[in-house]
Amino acid sequence: MAEHKLPACHALIVSGDQEWRDLLCNRLCELESVDTEEPRRFTLHISGLADPSEVFERAVTDGALQCVVLDGASLLDVAGVVAQLRQARSELDVFVAVSHGQRPADDGSELVDRDDTRAEILLRRLRRAIAKRASTPFADTLREYVEGARDAWHTPGHSSGDGLRESPWVADFYRMMGEHVFNADLSVSVQELDSLLEPSHVIHAAQDLAADAFGAKHTFFVTNGTSMANKVIVQHVLGSGGKMLVDQACHKSVHHAAIMSGVDPVYLPASVNEVFGLYGPVSKANIYAAIERHPDARLLVLTSCSYDGFYYDLAPIISRAHSAGMKVLVDEAWYAHGYFHPRLRPCALESGADYVTQSTHKMLSAFSQASMIHVGDPEFNESRFREHLNMHTSTSPQYGLIASLDVARKQMSMEGFSRLDRCIGYASELCEGIADSDRFRVLGLADMLPRELADDSVRLDPTKLTIDVSRSGCSARDLQRALYEKHSIQVEKITHNTLSVLVTLGTTQSKVLRLINALRSLAREMPDNAISSAPPSVLPAIGTMHISPREAYFGGSEDLPLSDDSHGINRALIGRVSADQLVPYPPGIPVLVPGQGISEDVLDYLLDLYHGDSGIELHGLMKHDGRPMLRVTAVDSL
Repeated sequence: MAEHKLPACHALIVSGDQEWRDLLCNRLCELESVDTEEPRRFTLHISGLADPSEVFERAVTDGALQCVVLDGASLLDVAGVVAQLRQARSELDVFVAVSHGQRPADDGSELVDRDDTRAEILLRRLRRAIAKRASTPFADTLREYVEGARDAWHTPGHSSGDGLRESPWVADFYRMMGEHVFNADLSVSVQELDSLLEPSHVIHAAQDLAADAFGAKHTFFVTNGTSMANKVIVQHVLGSGGKMLVDQACHKSVHHAAIMSGVDPVYLPASVNEVFGLYGPVSKANIYAAIERHPDARLLVLTSCSYDGFYYDLAPIISRAHSAGMKVLVDEAWYAHGYFHPRLRPCALESGADYVTQSTHKMLSAFSQASMIHVGDPEFNESRFREHLNMHTSTSPQYGLIASLDVARKQMSMEGFSRLDRCIGYASELCEGIADSDRFRVLGLADMLPRELADDSVRLDPTKLTIDVSRSGCSARDLQRALYEKHSIQVEKITHNTLSVLVTLGTTQSKVLRLINALRSLAREMPDNAISSAPPSVLPAIGTMHISPREAYFGGSEDLPLSDDSHGINRALIGRVSADQLVPYPPGIPVLVPGQGISEDVLDYLLDLYHGDSGIELHGLMKHDGRPMLRVTAVDSL
């Protein structure tokens, strides 16, 4: 069996003092080359650099760079170099060597004694810093427990898979999932694995490492997705009521939170690109106007980035909200990777957000449902927050999900930059390769951005590609099927004339080539006289709110059919108040929320979707004997 190759880590000694630099580098390299009895988890290669202006270039070209030591005695602007390094690579461990009596800057870097001739002390500190980021306290403890092969006399009932392994009926499921899926599915009875509800050791340590990695004051692991995370934060900030300003295009979980907590939402209109059926951010003008009109609002909720990759210019918006006394929640479900590459920054926490929710499973390497809550709120009440979190958290969390969060954090800490750099390169390769098909193209920001956002400094995540299929003569739905059935390729989502694909840490060169070749193959099959498909009905704006979502949802109601006997809209619904949330998915933007008046435009839109073949689900639409129905509030409840 081939010997496992240890990952290589690089460290830089940056100094204009050649004698000091060379002496230190040589001694560190000698010490690193000495065999030790303790097994090593990585190799460390140390080199010197004289010119601090080259540090940034090294940081953005060398993904293995993990540590930088700056000579505080010979470099003129150490604080500036530290700031530049932090902007390029948030995860780097930065040390500043200072002489006795020298007053160092308070820049968050670690200090070392420049005059200490014991290079072994510095080497230990470098290795310890890297090892800390490379550690996975919870995942390691879980692995050790599983490898101990202990007998289980506790939940869950499959007992490490023994309940399935020999069964003639379900052993095939055991074999498909694999032994360790069941071995690692444990219960709170195993105290050494800590408690997600009240962490005190390995889960606590893993969450602290995640906070450091993602730039948060506090981080909490969530095993029921960002849907739960959003509900927890709305409940924490607003309690049993209050007003919040909400991006209309926010995830449906925020609307659910309004129902659960009795919150009074003020909906901010999503921008629309009607050509491609894409829904973008709320304009700054609308956000600022809402902040001005609703000084009693206590929370602003924004989604950044969106499903399609739109990312707000958050800093001025958050600053305006804070000036009005509002907390800010940014749903970064699709942007957990943003902090780990300079091209994707600044992210929400860097821009001043109080609370950030991230679906670690969407773009990183965690299991589905594994998410994180990051806190930046300077007034954060941790004990109160934990009570809100525990109200929504299962007392039987899946330990595999927790371990995957620990491992996903480690991966981003150790190789996030290099992995994302590769992703961005793959995205560029896809753009060029798809354009060569002559029938398809990847849309840029100028193509996708709704007109009213032209001056809002909105950015586009390069890892989310929206492919225009207008010149193919086929609907996106037909092309989605063809990619799946002919080429075994599954895309993320579609509109009437676009396909969306994600370039993630799991994207490979072979996948890139297969997608390009599949689209080129389909392009060759297209007729010469291709006709663009007609755009669908535009998502109607959120209408007038007549009562609170909570009142509408829990009050008296009745069910009315969506269509009349002639299959047109049921006009008896016009003017009634919705008791449920109606959400076309994807993209997951509500058309109706509880308490909202129902308009003719909404009914036309819903009926078109219901009868169409778009592949879009309608969440919240009921059926009675096969007939679509809407639940509306009883007349006497208004």
